[in-house]
Amino acid sequence: MSIPTAPTLALVGASRLHGEGPQAVRALGPVSLEIFAGELVAIMGPSGSGKSTLLALAGALDRPTEGRVLIEGKDLSRLSLAELASLRRRVIGFVFQDLNLLPGLTAIENVALPLELDGCALEEARGRALEELERVGLRDLANRFPDNLSGGEQQRVAIARAFVGPRHLLLADEPTGALDSVTGESVMRLLKSQCARGRTVVLVTHDAAHAAWADRVLFLRDGEIVDETIAESKLPRTVSRDP
Repeated sequence: MSIPTAPTLALVGASRLHGEGPQAVRALGPVSLEIFAGELVAIMGPSGSGKSTLLALAGALDRPTEGRVLIEGKDLSRLSLAELASLRRRVIGFVFQDLNLLPGLTAIENVALPLELDGCALEEARGRALEELERVGLRDLANRFPDNLSGGEQQRVAIARAFVGPRHLLLADEPTGALDSVTGESVMRLLKSQCARGRTVVLVTHDAAHAAWADRVLFLRDGEIVDETIAESKLPRTVSRDP
């Protein structure tokens, strides 16, 4: 994999205020960060620290009051509403705790839906969806409805939908919160394997065991990044020499 010329995701002094004047509430910021292709970055912090607001800005679901958000070097503030919608369909995938799978569609239909909405022909969309389901180990369950899948299997369908087609930036808000520890670990292993393919994952979690899978962990408090830890495997190695 070639070294990217720009981070997949960058926030530059990004802030988000709700309201105006003396009653304005700062939900986030200012925050600056860079996340590159192949990284799994976890975001932790207490309730109300700005984690979900950060994901909303990163996913072009909201705009910063101040500062900039860039995806692959593109300043989102310079994009039209149509261009932002295209970005969400083709570059960004979302996975949330409640999954948002459509109960009346099978697994393969749920995964193919974003491609169909983007104008992809039905046969091609289903073919790509089946490929993505195979990557998450669910090819044999492609024709099952969500209610006939376990919680972990439903989560894998949601991850396949988030990464289907050309999408390569996944934003996940507590994706393992409703899962038992064993199933949660299997989902984290799957997310890590996606990063090994050059994809980028930004994960909000309260679970330190799941955050331990990340290359970096960012800690938010009162809307600001107050600490950062880097996985030992990512730290520069020093070589000791005998005198």
